[in-house]
Amino acid sequence: MHTSQSRRLRRLFAVVSILAASAVVPHSIASAVDPDPTADVPSSYKDFDQFPACSATVTTFCVASWGVDLNNDGVFETPDASLNISFKAWIYNIKDYKQPGLVYELEVNRPSGVPAFQELAPEIPVGTAATFAINTGAFRPSPELFASSDVNYIDVNQVDGNWITTGVIRTYSYTAAIGCEDDCNNPTSTYDYKSYAQGVLNYESPGTLRDSKKGMWVSSNASVTGGLVFDQTALTFSVDLLGPAKRPDGTDNILKYSAFVPDTFIQFAYGTTADVLATSLSTTRTDSGVTTKVASTATRVTAPIPGLLITMPDIRLYGTAVASQGVHTAALRYSTAPTLKIKPKTSLLRAPTIRRASRASSTKVKVVGASVSGATSYQAMCTKGIVTKFATAKTSTVTVKNLTKGKWSCKIRGVKKVGGRWSDKLNIKL
Repeated sequence: MHTSQSRRLRRLFAVVSILAASAVVPHSIASAVDPDPTADVPSSYKDFDQFPACSATVTTFCVASWGVDLNNDGVFETPDASLNISFKAWIYNIKDYKQPGLVYELEVNRPSGVPAFQELAPEIPVGTAATFAINTGAFRPSPELFASSDVNYIDVNQVDGNWITTGVIRTYSYTAAIGCEDDCNNPTSTYDYKSYAQGVLNYESPGTLRDSKKGMWVSSNASVTGGLVFDQTALTFSVDLLGPAKRPDGTDNILKYSAFVPDTFIQFAYGTTADVLATSLSTTRTDSGVTTKVASTATRVTAPIPGLLITMPDIRLYGTAVASQGVHTAALRYSTAPTLKIKPKTSLLRAPTIRRASRASSTKVKVVGASVSGATSYQAMCTKGIVTKFATAKTSTVTVKNLTKGKWSCKIRGVKKVGGRWSDKLNIKL
């Protein structure tokens, strides 16, 4: 590669460190013991080795296709070779952490420093759409994308025994913090990328929670962004943003943040629908202990993957909202790091007392809990290893179906618009 990996992946390394720190957030859907995540990565493959194009002789760990809509006419084509535009993909975090993630980015292969290869303009103007398909063979990437670009969609599917990651993205602009340590809290300079596109599907433990995230993505133009961390106890998403308060020309560095949450995750995590959830969430930011509201919109999406798109288009890193409360962000040359939260507007229903979990048949468990004041329905969850099954009912007696032989741990909660707090668990053996 023609540049150092630390410079190329500064944003991605920071994301991984934040995710690693937040991995202690408990959720009952995770697996207690994961299989070796690197087992499906060929032993000959090394961290950061760029994938070649797929061919008759190279059938996995390769780029199956990619294209750019340079004419803005909806036609995706591989750019003419004279433009020196390329699409790169690779796996990292194999050796040191054994948590392999899939990375991709668009590049323009210029002479060193004229300008940086990750600057896509003017060859690829900002807002240009691109598409790709990456074949990782037996290795299954996480279904959740963190993107340094706008995103139309991302999807991971198994086709003829191979895992194929497909997506449509649009380049965007962002202001990078330059000359700083990995967490980038004291940059010595800034750089404006006029057009940029990079993404990573970080490793995630296998299980129903991961599976429910099929099609989920988050996007931000912050210099450093944490992944979308979900606290299942509080039903709260949180993310840390970090970046310079000002752009190189002295104007405010305005960040945007978007998250797409698929219907499958909404049902599993919240016990409700996207239409209900759209009116049940609030968005806030916290700076130095001071919390304020953030303007956001929640839009119902029905295709290609149904879900809820949450957007926060105007996040100021140096604004009057915080300063007016006696808390000032850092000096203009420094970065600031607000924490954004997406959470239910109202308090969650209390956890019910779980009374029993009994065998209804060889494949069914009946979960019975005490009634919860305010609940309009109930949801039960039974987990065995990395597999979780859900069921809902109008009463606090819920039957969970399609279970297999073995020991299951079951819980129940009340639902009023969104799911309440989970009960303690009871074990049942089928």
